[in-house]
Amino acid sequence: MPSNFNVTSAEGYERLMGRWSKRLAPLFIDFAAIEDGDRILEIGCGNGSLTFALLKAADIAEIVASDYAAVFVEAVKGLNHDPRITAIEADATALPFDDHRFDRALALLVLHFVPDAPKAVAEMRRVVRPGGTVAAAVWDHPGGMPAMRMLIDTAAMLDEGAKAFRERYCFQPMTRRAISAGLSRQPACCRSRRPRC
Repeated sequence: MPSNFNVTSAEGYERLMGRWSKRLAPLFIDFAAIEDGDRILEIGCGNGSLTFALLKAADIAEIVASDYAAVFVEAVKGLNHDPRITAIEADATALPFDDHRFDRALALLVLHFVPDAPKAVAEMRRVVRPGGTVAAAVWDHPGGMPAMRMLIDTAAMLDEGAKAFRERYCFQPMTRRAISAGLSRQPACCRSRRPRC
């Protein structure tokens, strides 16, 4: 099953989440140990917070910024002025690339929107060369986010429409403890500070 994330406005998403993605991108880049000459696949590029931060971090050879939502792909295309960046629509669970095509596959704040996150991680590993890096960061739904959860629970008590939002938001695949625990059973190379696969 493909992603269930639907967005209608790249600008609205930027106001809500872009500020967090921009702050996290440099830390995530450091975590993934980006190097000059890397060929990088980005899963769930959104408005390009990570995409454009990568260009500042190293002399990247190529970035393929992919997203399931066409509105984000168009946003990145509209902001892009660098020939090393290509933005495409792609499903994280069925990546349209040959095996070992990239040096790194990165997913920043997106895997929790993918119904079959283990399949997406397997696809990321497939398209990365042996010895390359697969790295991801997600919100800590199972371990916290109590302020967000209290807000959503309160809204659901007050409004019928908010109940449906609560079901979608609070019970996505990676927000459930069993799914998160399953991902943590990945090989040690994919859990370490600088994961190498």
